[in-house]
Amino acid sequence: FIVGINQIYDDDIDKLNKPFLPVASGEMSKNAAWLAVLASGVVGPVMVYNLFPQLLFRLYSFGLFLGGIYSVPPIRTKRNPVLAGLTIAIVRGFLLNFGIYYAVKHALGKTFAWSPKVSFVARFMTIFATVIAATKDLPDIEGDLKYQIETFATRLGVKRIAFGAFLCLLANYVQAIATGVMAAPGIFNKIPMIGGHAALAMLLIFRHRQLQPESMASVKTFYKHVWDLFYMEYALYTLI
Repeated sequence: FIVGINQIYDDDIDKLNKPFLPVASGEMSKNAAWLAVLASGVVGPVMVYNLFPQLLFRLYSFGLFLGGIYSVPPIRTKRNPVLAGLTIAIVRGFLLNFGIYYAVKHALGKTFAWSPKVSFVARFMTIFATVIAATKDLPDIEGDLKYQIETFATRLGVKRIAFGAFLCLLANYVQAIATGVMAAPGIFNKIPMIGGHAALAMLLIFRHRQLQPESMASVKTFYKHVWDLFYMEYALYTLI
């Protein structure tokens, strides 16, 4: 729903920034895109309402609302870099991770309870999603400038945002390592918690050293690597 409605309303911008997307490339018509968006906007909430607790339904609906106003006029929070960042951090960072964990616990018939691991996951991924919110516009600066979409990248420049994102992610890995070091015995599996995050931090440093801010191809590669690290974290969670 959220991705689809964004492609519909960002069609003109995506033809410059992301011409490979289904709607921008013409592979999917706008009518077909609207059909998919409306279907998911109905089927998703109905499934959550009937299969999961009311808390999850409310959180799911809140996420759909935030995702909708991110792209749809007249609110269109993506036009404001702070509101856009908050939207992505809340939806991609907290709601997604907390919601999935809560849903899995419910499906297994177990009671949800906060724990050091859950708290760490929610904190780490919310910070990571906030960084993604700032870096997501790095490859899109050409179209955003043309259509007067104000982002951190258009305001401060690619080099500054990329370096700031690097520092924030590095600090996030450092706090993950510190969390593992200071945790009481038995809370985390120390080797993957400390060693795994140290390895990912080194990979981040290596990827940032490869970045050439004046080359859009390099910028797009760096942004892809940020997402690679994001999903590597999910794999690491199974071990910590």
